[in-house]
Amino acid sequence: MSFFADLRFGFRSLKKAPSFSAIAIGSLALGIGGSTAMYSVVYAVIIDPFPYKAPDRLMSVNVRGPRGGNGSYYPIDQFLDIAERNTVAEGVVASTWSDVSWTGQGEPRRLRGNHCTMNTFEVMGVPPLIGRAPAASDAVEGAPPVTLLGYKFWQRQFGGDPAVLGRTLLLNDKLRTIIGVMPARFMWRGADVYLPDVFHRGQTVEGERTVHLLARLKPGITREQAAANFQPILQDIQQREPEAFPKQWTLKLLDFGETFPSDIKDALWILFGAVGLLLLIACVNVSNLLLSRAALRRREIAVRAAIGAPRARIIRQLLSESLLLAVIGGLLGIGVAAAGLRGIIAMVPPNTIPDEAHMAVNVPVLLFALGVSVVAALLFGIAPALQLSGRDILTPLREAGRGNVGSARQRLLLGSLVVGEVALSVMLLVGASLMIRTLVSIQGKDLGFHPDRILTLRTPLSDQRYKDPERRSAFLQDVLQRIRSIPGAQAVSINWGLPPVFSPGWPVTVVGSTQTDTSRVLIHQTDHQYLDVMGIALLQGRFLQRQEVNAKQHSAVVNQTFVRRYLAGGPAVGRLVRVPAWRQAPANLADDSFQIVGVIKDTVNRVSSNEISPEMYLPFTILNRADSIFVLAAGKPESLDKAIKAQIYAADPSQPVMDDKSMEAVLRENAYASPRFNLLLFTIFAALGLILALFGIYGVVSHNVAQQTREIGIRIALGASFSQVITMVLSLGARLLVIGIAFGLVASLASVKALSGLVRNISPFDPYSFAAVAFLLVAAGLIASFLPARRAARVEPATVMRE
Repeated sequence: MSFFADLRFGFRSLKKAPSFSAIAIGSLALGIGGSTAMYSVVYAVIIDPFPYKAPDRLMSVNVRGPRGGNGSYYPIDQFLDIAERNTVAEGVVASTWSDVSWTGQGEPRRLRGNHCTMNTFEVMGVPPLIGRAPAASDAVEGAPPVTLLGYKFWQRQFGGDPAVLGRTLLLNDKLRTIIGVMPARFMWRGADVYLPDVFHRGQTVEGERTVHLLARLKPGITREQAAANFQPILQDIQQREPEAFPKQWTLKLLDFGETFPSDIKDALWILFGAVGLLLLIACVNVSNLLLSRAALRRREIAVRAAIGAPRARIIRQLLSESLLLAVIGGLLGIGVAAAGLRGIIAMVPPNTIPDEAHMAVNVPVLLFALGVSVVAALLFGIAPALQLSGRDILTPLREAGRGNVGSARQRLLLGSLVVGEVALSVMLLVGASLMIRTLVSIQGKDLGFHPDRILTLRTPLSDQRYKDPERRSAFLQDVLQRIRSIPGAQAVSINWGLPPVFSPGWPVTVVGSTQTDTSRVLIHQTDHQYLDVMGIALLQGRFLQRQEVNAKQHSAVVNQTFVRRYLAGGPAVGRLVRVPAWRQAPANLADDSFQIVGVIKDTVNRVSSNEISPEMYLPFTILNRADSIFVLAAGKPESLDKAIKAQIYAADPSQPVMDDKSMEAVLRENAYASPRFNLLLFTIFAALGLILALFGIYGVVSHNVAQQTREIGIRIALGASFSQVITMVLSLGARLLVIGIAFGLVASLASVKALSGLVRNISPFDPYSFAAVAFLLVAAGLIASFLPARRAARVEPATVMRE
């Protein structure tokens, strides 16, 4: 009989057992579908995230401080030094992303812009989808400014119209001609528009002093060789600018993939491992079903052996049936994967994966699904095939179909598989429990400020329209006064960045201190009402006053972490702090020192980290770079949105307003999004694993009840009570549960350290999580065992005796 004949026979066999087939195929569809969906994410984010030519040769030129922080932004003069003097790179790209004002066509809008060097698209190795890349003629002095559109912006704003080429956009009050549109996956820095420019020494890029460096190494150049070539250049810069580039900073080259946070990669591998456990549970469950069904097929297999079928032939037949189950489950699993992937994409936290990553059920993912289906068939099919074709294969014929020889060994195998299912389910449930505890802990953590009733919005000013610092200051002061006049606005303040999501930082020195810490201090540029809006506690001295903000007085307020790190916990008020980088362009301060006038309570200021950074609060009027407004509302913060925008447009009709949302929404999208993502996926996988494990327990207990029906009937006839029969049957389920839970808890203790990167504010060995899982499984497992136990207790002895 050929392999295809085996498949046809297997298909007929499955049709005769529709309930078995439905449960087995459904289990496999869930396991294979979940694994395929997660593999799609892993493939898109980790294995093949970038469309750029040879991304392993694209190196971010970073410097690393003594406390481990990375920096990859350089003044334009330093970029030109590195680009012109190195001998190991085919090209060096400079870019800086910033908000770009698009005006002249209806309501002013803010776009995400990427100011980049003319060679960017050549170095990245990706040509435009339509149009052309910047040419040498575009770099000639006096040439008309040009721009290229990002694919998503082109589709969203222009409907993918190719006729957009040649049109002009007024970006930051500069008229630029559209010369091209980049492909869908070209999302370098996630830009809506790319603004190629020629960078000159002593200049800024539309107000941005620093640029990010990306070098494409020549073929054959190693990272070590490149670092040795860059090092003398950086040493020269350090000698020339020791305050802006401290000697404690060291060179660090990162390939393109390393420039993205590793947290999401670690999380995805862990989640991929979790869904792998789910697939194993599904395979064990199907193997259990096949073993339970084996009792019904033992005579059929014995007949085959009796008429001369060799053991290898019987095993092939049984494995072909398993393969058929796996293929059908795999095909359905692809549909499950496609649906699950849509859900995963909707849940992915913002700003955690590369913009270029394209998650889809593509050819590599389909090949993975095929491979997983074949492996699954072997995993769940081999044990039943070996057991059915064993040495006692002819026993059913010799005993004329009666008796139960070999059932003890079969019950042992079934029980062992259920123990494995329970143990794997425990591991998933422990992970889910830790994720739940983590999210609850994060949401209940004292932030140091009160996020309720705060509305945030951004109004970044164009450097073309607001070149004069005094004009910037006058506009911001005017806007603050206008918003304060709105009924329901209890307090209004301003800042640069969006604490606690992002705040700019610089190295500082404390006058008279011997500390050598060169890590960055978060510097907030704000006004006198910031504490009133945020509800932050003042511990020593005072906060900034209205008069000193208006007078641009060099006063500073610091947090507790600053005092501990820079002042060794000693007196802070009256000490002088310097920001050396601010003596250079674009700040160009003659005096870079600030006197501490107060100390405030620590607040969570970096949602991406458990660590609290040192902070300084300065009058925003010193640099006039503040771009975010914070409003404390009397009621719901969203109710003030329209009125605030109206006041801003009244001050400047062409000033875009963006990212208007409540502080609670900001925290949901940033602080809570990643833990919630981990929680949801872990919980889904754990719930499915628990359901499959309970099916396994139910199936084994039911199988044993069916095998022991005559014995149970005799016990009842001899006087066994309803409760005694229930207890007898439940004891089997309880034994399997206890053994499985014990193995699962031990395995969880051994593997839970892998979750340490996802667990915050609690220990990965949190006893409450382990105890909750054990209690849940015992309760659910006993319920699953009770159903066949009740059926056994209702057996009629007379009926059983007649059979």
